[in-house]
Amino acid sequence: MQREFSTHQPELMDLPSQDENELREDLENLELLNRHFGGTQIVINLLNKIARNLPSFGLVDFCTGYGDHPRNMARWAKEHGKKATIIAVDFQWPTLEIAKAATPKDHHILYVQADVRHSPFKNRSCDLVFCSLALHHFSDDDATQILREGRRLASRHVACIDLTRGWIPYIAVWMLTQFILRSPMTRHDARLSVRRSFTGNELKNLAVLADWSSYWHDRLPWFRQAIVCEQSV
Repeated sequence: MQREFSTHQPELMDLPSQDENELREDLENLELLNRHFGGTQIVINLLNKIARNLPSFGLVDFCTGYGDHPRNMARWAKEHGKKATIIAVDFQWPTLEIAKAATPKDHHILYVQADVRHSPFKNRSCDLVFCSLALHHFSDDDATQILREGRRLASRHVACIDLTRGWIPYIAVWMLTQFILRSPMTRHDARLSVRRSFTGNELKNLAVLADWSSYWHDRLPWFRQAIVCEQSV
């Protein structure tokens, strides 16, 4: 399966004007998928691996969407007695508004509207940068720039989790959106996401282009993969 990316065929959730209820339903569906198909646990396991020895940390979450990953990471930090400063970034203001409304006030997550290709933060201004299930929304050049931008911001690790392209993942997502999660936006975007995602080798090539000199890559359950840049402290 060749990667099918075109700026003329965006995912519906990326369009500037969407019905708020449809967008909220789609974001809630994505949170449901993360919770029941491993996405949430994958992010927490990765956070535990790279932050377990940090008494405190600053974290920027690229393309945060519904904000479920920052909320889960904030709960993890609290449960482990760590002080966490979490900034959740997204380009779409309506998406951020929905994410903020779903976030308990005691989580202290700062939501920022910004283009993650050129974020407003200073070099090495945080410890960790995460980007989960978002890189496939971008062209190869823009995806490389996002990985490069994460490396610019993070003093310790940049972690990118995404889907793996292939016919088996596509058939699985097609069946899931045909019979269970049937909302039009979720059906359209989920199927397109698989066709737009990267293979493991493609993702590693993007990391090289982004000047990631030290990194590791893992294949994960439920057709996911992770690539992590290890910065010199």
